[in-house]
Amino acid sequence: MEKKKKICFVGGIALICILFVIYLAFSLFFVNHFYFGTVIGSISCGGKTAEEAEQMIAEWANEYVLKVQGREGTEATLTAEEIGLRFLPEDAVHKIAEEQNGFFWFSCWWRDVSYEIPIKVAYEETLLEERLEGMFLLQEENMRKPQDAYVSEYDAEKGGYFIIEEDKGTYLNYEKVKEAVIQAMKEMDEILVLEEAGCYEDAGVSRDDEELIRFCSRLNRFVSAKVVYDWHGMEEIVDGSLIHKWLKIDRGNYFVGIDAEAVREYVDSLSRKHDTYGKIRKFQTHEGKEIYVEPGNYGWRVNRKKETERLIKAIRAGRYEEREPEYLFTANAKGENDIGDSYVEIDLTKQELYLYIEGRLVTKSDFVSGNVSRGFTTPNGVYGLTYKTLNATLRGQGYATPVNYWMPFNGNIGMHDAGWRREFGGDIYLRNGSHGCINLPPEEAEKIYEHVYKGFPVICYTHEEEESNEQSHGPD
Repeated sequence: MEKKKKICFVGGIALICILFVIYLAFSLFFVNHFYFGTVIGSISCGGKTAEEAEQMIAEWANEYVLKVQGREGTEATLTAEEIGLRFLPEDAVHKIAEEQNGFFWFSCWWRDVSYEIPIKVAYEETLLEERLEGMFLLQEENMRKPQDAYVSEYDAEKGGYFIIEEDKGTYLNYEKVKEAVIQAMKEMDEILVLEEAGCYEDAGVSRDDEELIRFCSRLNRFVSAKVVYDWHGMEEIVDGSLIHKWLKIDRGNYFVGIDAEAVREYVDSLSRKHDTYGKIRKFQTHEGKEIYVEPGNYGWRVNRKKETERLIKAIRAGRYEEREPEYLFTANAKGENDIGDSYVEIDLTKQELYLYIEGRLVTKSDFVSGNVSRGFTTPNGVYGLTYKTLNATLRGQGYATPVNYWMPFNGNIGMHDAGWRREFGGDIYLRNGSHGCINLPPEEAEKIYEHVYKGFPVICYTHEEEESNEQSHGPD
């Protein structure tokens, strides 16, 4: 038993001695060598002396190639040989070696033994500049200047304006490229991305520019407006296809306004196209004849100034509206026939009056119109009843005549009862007519008064008499 213990003791001592010798041998080795697993930059230097590591780094530096990457797939390479690049150790590797205590070599099992490459490089300035100036991507003719983002012209198909993205271009700043290349070489980087290094000239305005976005938004608000007109029976639509032509745009200052004159011209054109006020009309008489009647004070007429202002306001707000324009005068019916089927027809030649209500003849009456011999001839034309009133006194030079039913339609000319007359019709008006009014039998004046209202159409006309052997006939 004692013998076994002795053997174990001696064996243990021998093992410790062997391990100590191994430890000491490694310690002595690592006094002048890097720990196992040591990496300087990308170079494995484990078990190498500082001098050997320096030589390896120098050889690596001599093989150095910098890949320069530009936009749109452009690329160039720059080698150590082209610019006379060389490695200057300056004891940097030795300092790393000194940090590693040889007697603690076993710490490499858990210690991080990777280091930044301690490179200091030198290069030939002239060779570097020549190489840069010769690069394809730095040639003036191969570079494209950047273009600012901007707002497109009006897109009729899409119905609006859109921001066109800036063109970043490929225009490089030589000094920035040179600075970035030198920095990359100092750090012995293998790839230099020029865009990441900020070497490109940038566009002044990007698509994310807040002012540009607001400008585009204002333009689109204007052209998004839509006004659907009921222009006394005729549909007219104002939308972006018209509005964009009326915009006053200063792209440099991001200003958009509305050309009021252009809008007014448009309103004027619709007024000239559709308004009936002041126009000669085709009219079918009681007897079925088609005649042309002189304009009076009747018809549709837009208030061009107010409608222009209202339309501009709708455009500025980007509103959708369905409406009629602002009118100065209105008629009894919409469409080409603005008289409609309710009207007073006054045949000044035959001295006969016809009252139609919704296409039905309500009454027919003889009358006496203005005295031709004295120059009081009742004017032709289409008029709208100005108003109607009971028990009025008609006054003029040398007379004051009370009437029961007063219905003016052309200034001081109107329809009224004339109870003082015993006869109506025929050719009385030629020498014994009125001062221009339509004198009616009292009972007929009352019937007419009951049916007419303000704006009610009154058509006065003359025509050539037909010969006695010709018969004409109109609707009942």
